[in-house]
Amino acid sequence: SKLVKSDKVVTISAKKIVSQNFIAKKLESKKSLFKSLKSFFEYKKPIIKDNTFIVWEPCSKSHAEVVPGYVKYLLDLGYHVSVCLSSSNYKMNVFSRFKDENLDINKMSKRQIEKFFKKDDLSSVKGVLVTSYSKLCNEIHLENCYKHFNSDVDKTKLFFVSHDVKKMVDAGTLIENLITLRDTNYKGAKTTVVNPHYFGNVEVTPKNNKTINFITIGAIRSSRKNANLFVDAAIELLKRGITNFKITVIGKGHISDIPRNVRPYFDIKGHLDFKDMYKELEAADFMLTSYELPEHIRYNTTGTSGNFQLVYGFLKPIIIKEAFAKINGFTSENSILYKEDSDFVEAMISGLKMSGSDYARMQENLRTYQQNLYQTSLQNLKELINV
Repeated sequence: SKLVKSDKVVTISAKKIVSQNFIAKKLESKKSLFKSLKSFFEYKKPIIKDNTFIVWEPCSKSHAEVVPGYVKYLLDLGYHVSVCLSSSNYKMNVFSRFKDENLDINKMSKRQIEKFFKKDDLSSVKGVLVTSYSKLCNEIHLENCYKHFNSDVDKTKLFFVSHDVKKMVDAGTLIENLITLRDTNYKGAKTTVVNPHYFGNVEVTPKNNKTINFITIGAIRSSRKNANLFVDAAIELLKRGITNFKITVIGKGHISDIPRNVRPYFDIKGHLDFKDMYKELEAADFMLTSYELPEHIRYNTTGTSGNFQLVYGFLKPIIIKEAFAKINGFTSENSILYKEDSDFVEAMISGLKMSGSDYARMQENLRTYQQNLYQTSLQNLKELINV
């Protein structure tokens, strides 16, 4: 090492034969790595234009499906929208069906996003919508969310979305300008309802003529009750000689968790990005759910399910237990309802036997609910921002 006169050292094994430009390639590789690491940590700002509203989803593992819906509302209110997305959410293609000249998507690392909000006083933007506030605080004290922003920021520009307000309601810290996806049905709590169910240019498809495609989103394993419900229903359908169906599963699970005799009727897709999930939803006929009380009580009280937003957005009639229907906008006119698990297979048969015209009518009823929900949400957001 005492003989080295250069500030760069490249080592090679004694048996290695190197090419003529070996050193140049090595140095270029190091330079490229340095540039990529530098860009990862350097200060980066999202695109800001006149009348810009920033949307930030701080969760990198879930909730990204709500972002396009909130962006749509802000665009309709006349804003230029600049979205801050982490690399993981960006790769999930949540905006694969959504393009607009007033929309900019900023692929930024979590560190870059956090650094921007701490450094910038946001005086040049109209507002910031954080679509999962729970990632910034303990779900009880909303004021702790402000610690992630510049100390000089105008707090009236900051708006937060909650996906479940139970902890805040129980603690007595809930404020009405907190945004929720649905009316809160718990201890008289009041929030601002803005439901995001727009995903871009989606195709509303008619009922399939031959094989009826039931779709479910979420993990399916032999240890989970939903697997038993779906499998038992498939077994019963086969006993009755009904074979013109399949159950598409998007989420964790494996075909080995399903008995051999019904495996041909299950199509387990595993984890999909949004681009592929949108395609599967368009190809499906009915959304299958298997909610239970009290396990899923929050879908009636303080929270909601992402499945509901997909039903509204893609106009896919849902098969759902009556106990969860009314508060989420589902009736016998736009959905297939069942009372108990023992009625589940009959609900599926109703879907199998439904005529194309009755299916289309059900979709139109869903569309009416969707449109009313959209207009109410748009007005709620407009009033909230203008306060």
